[in-house]
Amino acid sequence: MEWALFWIGMVSLVFANHKVTWDARRRFDALDQLLSGEGLSEDRYSLVGPLFATPMWLAGQVVGRADGWLAYFNLVVFALGLLALHLLLRGRVDAGLLRRFLLLLVVGSMVPAHISNFYAETFSAMTVGVGMIAAYLAATHPWQRRLGWAGMALGTANIAATIPALALTAADRAVRLRRLRYAVPVAAAVLLVLGEAWLRRGDPLDQGYTGERFDYPMALGVLAILFSFGKGLVWFMPGLFLPIRRRLRGLYDPDAVDLWGAYRSWLVYVGAMVAVYANWWAWSGDLYWGPRFFLLAVLPAALALAVWLTRPDTRAWVNVVLLGVLSLSVWVAADSSVFESSGAPRCYDKANLQEDYCRFGVVESDLWYPLTDWPGHLAVGRYAQLAFFAVVWAWLAAPVLARLTRSATGWLRAHPVPPPAQWRW
Repeated sequence: MEWALFWIGMVSLVFANHKVTWDARRRFDALDQLLSGEGLSEDRYSLVGPLFATPMWLAGQVVGRADGWLAYFNLVVFALGLLALHLLLRGRVDAGLLRRFLLLLVVGSMVPAHISNFYAETFSAMTVGVGMIAAYLAATHPWQRRLGWAGMALGTANIAATIPALALTAADRAVRLRRLRYAVPVAAAVLLVLGEAWLRRGDPLDQGYTGERFDYPMALGVLAILFSFGKGLVWFMPGLFLPIRRRLRGLYDPDAVDLWGAYRSWLVYVGAMVAVYANWWAWSGDLYWGPRFFLLAVLPAALALAVWLTRPDTRAWVNVVLLGVLSLSVWVAADSSVFESSGAPRCYDKANLQEDYCRFGVVESDLWYPLTDWPGHLAVGRYAQLAFFAVVWAWLAAPVLARLTRSATGWLRAHPVPPPAQWRW
């Protein structure tokens, strides 16, 4: 059943509103200019990730419009990332945990909104995220571990602002193992970033962000990234905050893969990204759906939720929390699939002085506005998608609801209501 839901979810991603708009158009134009033989663009967005879309650009030249093909690039990257995760973890991780982990990445995360455009985050999230799993394989797979670190270097170079995150992750690994070689992927990412800037703008230190303001109060930036209703990780990736260290034991073979180590590295990388982006005035990712800069966090969030669904707890309050996290995660996926192309009513006029409502407010949040201002133009197919997510929720929530029912029944038996004869005025 879970594999069936997974494949239905993957097919539904094919029919998302794929497009090349906003900053994605600038990335496409830079790639198109290079591959058309017109030289390198001086635009600030990296070409590291887009260059991997070259085969699709070539196909577009032969069969149809290149931008139409590249609109599906991030879907292909995501699908290949899931395949890599499955191949790397199969036989090393509990089968049920792996199955639910992959399922939740499709139907319990904000991925649907982020594979529908030619932005940079999906490529970086998949190369860095999958790379960390490969890097934590057993010592009998050195070439896979090296490929993992190479993937992390590429994904980081694709978004230069994440270099401190890679540096902190590599430093954490180096200190634990007392190995200096973990400085190599950081150096590779730095050289890629500097080299690209030199080739495109004539100055390795010119990253194209001259004039950008990095004066947002850091404490407020961290609070906004974590808790704002329109962009907060607490709301868009609630599984990220579930503790799993003890619960993860016994669900993977530590002699084959250090899954806890990979999970820790995901958290270190994401935490460093929060610290880096907190000072930038555009910490929110502007008007794009959800906290797009932190797409990598869907991996630890989905894994943590999958762990709790695989290793249940009998305590009632724990199951209440788990049901809440599961419900919110599935709603995030449903919202990002069905309403991503609609947009909150007051959020897409750039001249609108109330734009901060989209970042901080409840009513204008991408996640919550459909509950108060339901779009009246939804197609039948969108309602079918909502029905599919309801089925997903019911399937995953059924064991949790059963445990809550048993807890409630046991409590009522232990605390029976006095018969009417015992009541007095």
